[in-house]
Amino acid sequence: MSRPRQIADDVVLDRAINVFWRHGYAAASMRDLTLATGLSAASLYHRYRDKDGLFAAAINRYADLGISARLARLTREPDPIAAIKNFFNEIISLSDDDPHHLGCLLVNSLLDGGAMSAQARALVHSRLFEVQGFLKTQIARARKSSALPDHINPAAMAEYLTATILSLRVLARIDANPKQLRRIADQALNALGCKK
Repeated sequence: MSRPRQIADDVVLDRAINVFWRHGYAAASMRDLTLATGLSAASLYHRYRDKDGLFAAAINRYADLGISARLARLTREPDPIAAIKNFFNEIISLSDDDPHHLGCLLVNSLLDGGAMSAQARALVHSRLFEVQGFLKTQIARARKSSALPDHINPAAMAEYLTATILSLRVLARIDANPKQLRRIADQALNALGCKK
């Protein structure tokens, strides 16, 4: 009979997220991870195979809680333009409520330049770009309901808004100036050409 796990996976992953968030993938050592999680290196390897496996599990948990849950909630918003605006508002609030200027773990990981595996990099990219899929869907919904003009291309506008969101998250890490972030967000939202 196997021994029960002493520390639940979600607790381990939340602690690992904090390490990767503060240090980045490359600089997060196994010593940092064992100290933070309370597990030995052998236990971490047993559960997650290697540092890459732990990172992938941590990224999935971070994205499930921070992006997927938010997008699922906003997708239920009957007004697609309101859903997009609320997403931007929440990004600005997250940036404003970030006293340590940690930014977004997904954005940070892509910019880290650390030697993560191609699979881990692809995972970070795909989880981050769930936002682009959400935006494209909401823009298409808004066009269909005539809330947006026909000349708005959902795919191209979603790319533009995603680039703006990435910029907001990077700027928030450098200097979380809510007024500046709001100006940038408003300019991007004005590009939607929403009908009054």
